[in-house]
Amino acid sequence: MKWMGDKVPNFGPRVRYGKKYTPSVIVCHISAGTIGSMDNWFRNPAAEASSHFGVGRDGSIHQYVRLENAAWTQGLTADAIPNARAPIVKQMGVNPNLYCVSIEHEGYVEGHMDENGQVVVENFGLDGNLTEIQFWKSCWLHKYIQSEVERIWGHHIQFGPQYDLGHFQIDPKRKSSCPGKNFPWARLYAELAIAETMDLAAYEERIEYRISGAADFTHAYAAAARVQDLENKLGDNTWGPAAESKLLQLAPIMPQINYQGVLTGKGIAFRIAELYQTLSANSPYSAEALRKLLIVYNHMITTGLL
Repeated sequence: MKWMGDKVPNFGPRVRYGKKYTPSVIVCHISAGTIGSMDNWFRNPAAEASSHFGVGRDGSIHQYVRLENAAWTQGLTADAIPNARAPIVKQMGVNPNLYCVSIEHEGYVEGHMDENGQVVVENFGLDGNLTEIQFWKSCWLHKYIQSEVERIWGHHIQFGPQYDLGHFQIDPKRKSSCPGKNFPWARLYAELAIAETMDLAAYEERIEYRISGAADFTHAYAAAARVQDLENKLGDNTWGPAAESKLLQLAPIMPQINYQGVLTGKGIAFRIAELYQTLSANSPYSAEALRKLLIVYNHMITTGLL
């Protein structure tokens, strides 16, 4: 984690009318810019904006504001607080900057000219789709924040939907799409439930394993083996209907793994077996097969199929 706060003027104390506030909520954001532009923006006094942390699409983490101070990321005026979707915001009844810790996730816009001379704009991550390493570093950062808040204030931030929010839940009028419609909330909450059972050192070891690459092959095999097990049960009088139903739970991600034809349990199982065979063959297409099998694995985890 890289400290960037020496030149960031945009923050304040966690104090209002003599009352000190303890960080108790983590808020996820998406940034319409690179992490470099994030660095520059938060250093600009005219911006009057900052975040405690930023997570790059390459997994880099920048810290802009100390946890002891309030970053200017999810502020609300008193008249806007009743519009918040999150119950905790209404319950607290004060500017959320006073009790929130903010995490910006790099998502940027890039333009280029096509062969016809037209400007083509590409949105990288602005819909909330994080890179794999960005996701895991964000998970680590959540655990780090939880550990630091407990160390400094003696308060334990409970991971989950009540205390881990998106900006849209705080400010639905101005930030209705932050951190993006595809932000991986289900996967994040599932992973943080695991983080809740560990101390920071133990969780760091888990993160290191998950991003090392060794875990990817294990998870690809687990997904393929589970699908094969379900396929084997399709003809069983007792388990057949349940197996078909479970395989069809994978239907939403079939376009992402280039499934062709009518969706059936048998067809889904065939496509996943095909991907695993490609991975096992160590061919030039193995990396792409692994990527697609990890999409299957993550969906199976979030839907309870694994």
